[in-house]
Order: sequence, then C-alpha cells, then structure tokens
Amino acid sequence: MDKISPTLLNDTLKLVQLARETARLQGSNQQAEKLEPVVEKLQNLINDQTQKTTGSQGLLQQSDFQIMLQASQNKTVEQSPRAESSTSVEDRNRMVVAMASGGMADVDIARQFGITRDEVRMVINLANLGNKR
Repeated sequence: MDKISPTLLNDTLKLVQLARETARLQGSNQQAEKLEPVVEKLQNLINDQTQKTTGSQGLLQQSDFQIMLQASQNKTVEQSPRAESSTSVEDRNRMVVAMASGGMADVDIARQFGITRDEVRMVINLANLGNKR
C-alpha cells in the first residue's frame, strides 16, 4: 500500500463517493449501501497514509507547509491576479458540472474543490445557460 500515491487514493475516494451518491439519487439504495464499506476503507487508507507522512509534527509544523503558507501570505496585488491557469479552472468547472449532474450536492462539491457554494452554483448556472443556447 505504500506505493499508492495519495493523489490516486483521494481521486479514487471521490469517484466511489460520486458513484454512491448517484446510486442513492437514482433510488438504488442497495447499491449505495454496497459502496459504503469501500468508501470507509478508502478513507481509512487515506487517514493512515496521512498520519504516516505527517508523523508526530503535524501538518501545520512541517517545513513545506510553512513555506507554502508564507508564500501565500506574501502575495501582493501586483502579482498575477489569476492564481490558477485558465486550463485548470476550466477542468475544475467541468468536474463541478459533472458532479452536479451526477447528483452530488453543492455543499459536497464545494468541499471537494475548496471553493464556496455560491461559486459552485454559479458554475452550474453558467453551464446550464450555455446548454440552452
């Protein structure tokens, strides 16, 4: 299990959670219940792996995290106002729309991407406007 990347585990967890929520919304509670232990196991694997990597220091005390925190606090307005590239924003927005059309709640989508619920709703509404044209 040590050779599985944390990103892959997180992506797999999100995919299984999406499948579970889609099954629930489609009325297949039995299928959703079958996916529940898989979600729990993946969450446990992620938690175990996180504890191994953070050790006793904790995430907030790690030097890499401190460097990133310091860099984000030192950002000035003169620097590029667009923190994300347009490609990554487009990819994220496609994922938001896909998760919403799969039946995932806006609060869960917002939590997955670290954005506000209003931003999720705006992306979905814009996508719906684009589809109506």
